[in-house]
Amino acid sequence: MSTTVLAVVVVVIVVVAAVGAYVALSSRHVTTTTPSNVTTTVPPSNTSVTPLVFYTWWATTGKVALDHLIPTFEETYPQYKIEPEVIPGGGGVNAKYAIIALLEAGKPPATFQSLTGPMMLGFVEATPNGKTAYVNFTPIVEQMGLFKTAVPEVLDAAAYNGTMYTMPVNVHRGATLYISKPLLEKYGLPIPYNLSTLIYDTEALAKDGVPAWVEGGAEGGFEQFMLYEAILLSLGGPRMVTELDYGTLPMDNASVVQILNETNQIYLTFMNASYPGWQTLTQGQAITLLGEGKVAFAVNGNWEYAYLFDFDNITPYPAVQPYVGWNNVSVLTMPFPGTKYYYDLVMDSVAVPKGPEENAGLTLVKYWASWQGQEVWNRWKAVTFYKNDTVDFYNTPSQWYDYQALLNVSADPANFTVSPGSSAGLFPDVSSTLDGALLELAEVGPAALATWMHTLNTSMGTERSEWLTAASLGLGYIGMPGHPLGNYLPPWASDPSQSTTGDFLLNFYTLVFLSSLPSLLLVADLLKGNN
Repeated sequence: MSTTVLAVVVVVIVVVAAVGAYVALSSRHVTTTTPSNVTTTVPPSNTSVTPLVFYTWWATTGKVALDHLIPTFEETYPQYKIEPEVIPGGGGVNAKYAIIALLEAGKPPATFQSLTGPMMLGFVEATPNGKTAYVNFTPIVEQMGLFKTAVPEVLDAAAYNGTMYTMPVNVHRGATLYISKPLLEKYGLPIPYNLSTLIYDTEALAKDGVPAWVEGGAEGGFEQFMLYEAILLSLGGPRMVTELDYGTLPMDNASVVQILNETNQIYLTFMNASYPGWQTLTQGQAITLLGEGKVAFAVNGNWEYAYLFDFDNITPYPAVQPYVGWNNVSVLTMPFPGTKYYYDLVMDSVAVPKGPEENAGLTLVKYWASWQGQEVWNRWKAVTFYKNDTVDFYNTPSQWYDYQALLNVSADPANFTVSPGSSAGLFPDVSSTLDGALLELAEVGPAALATWMHTLNTSMGTERSEWLTAASLGLGYIGMPGHPLGNYLPPWASDPSQSTTGDFLLNFYTLVFLSSLPSLLLVADLLKGNN
């Protein structure tokens, strides 16, 4: 037995033993309850009701959207009752490890939330039966007619060499800039339609002692990575971000190093002008401060539209006419300066493991991806992937603006990439490593730049190695045959000799174990709940 395999076995045994010991000692069970304001349809007395467990990290805006979707599904299919298991944390930072523990234990949930991209590959490779353990949605997408009715790049982003292990249910956009319109007006500052103006506004506010930025640090660096990614996309374009996703970013290239150095400096400029106490703020707390006019700028994905609308009673508007001239607008949104013609994809999706609950899971997912399900879900969540929507059914004008942008950007497939900062574009271990390193860079400042660049460089090697492992399984790139996402095909996809199994499993399972230590109690309870 090789050293790598032995190490994997040891790590897995330790994880299972630790969790198993707690299960034996504990009688507590984690459950979730349906909010009192959600009405479900009671089926006729002669109809049996099948519970359908759905694992998710939607605890705020996604939960609101789910609370609207579930009753409509259960009304259409009264033989099923959805039972969400919610493990909070932005981008699935906590949920992914709880799901992985269930998969490793051979007790997969009936359905679970994922993101299209390497996150789902991590789930596939953590499952004992690998890719054979999951429903392949490619023929189902064909059956539903989505290859004709959906934006092609959305389906590309959900596929690995043509195989889809999840069904996308919405399209989010990363690299979104949020602006406090009243605060800029108070200090006579222009709306930053370009990066130089954004830097100017930041420095002008700082001179007046006003915090220009808020990026919450309570989620391990998630928002810091979202900001860094937006700057990198603006300066380097979607190809450079895609190379980061694959670990093929040429770190020895002078032009790449120059762009990274400029990105580093702008990132530090913005984080140095942050709201006091940003380190303890969640995403929701951060965007609320902006909505209250206490800070000028924030960058995140466009999921904050829903948070502002659902929890802060604020409607965000795109920073275009006529909205920029309206007096009653408090929050403006736009693609981060320099990224207007790019689409930084973050797509929630749902996976269905094969097994006795497979048909129930497929019924849910097909409804979710149908036009009926999309209209209910995405009114509250994001935007739909159907390309023939002519009716603005969204809660906020910013959603409709992003939907139209999705259609416009699709005219040039090379302008699409998958957001690395959202956890979608990177494997889980690399994503967590870079989150933490960018959080440290924001806290320490320029003294941590050398450490950050070293971490980025080594992470590129890890990411590439894990993609090579995926390639050995026939899943070596994001996209469809002849149509890779962003028109980018990594070198191993055209040269199979580069595909090899590396130290992916050792890196991946070790990180799972170490990252799960603070959450062993929760994971053990989840395992008990699936007995």
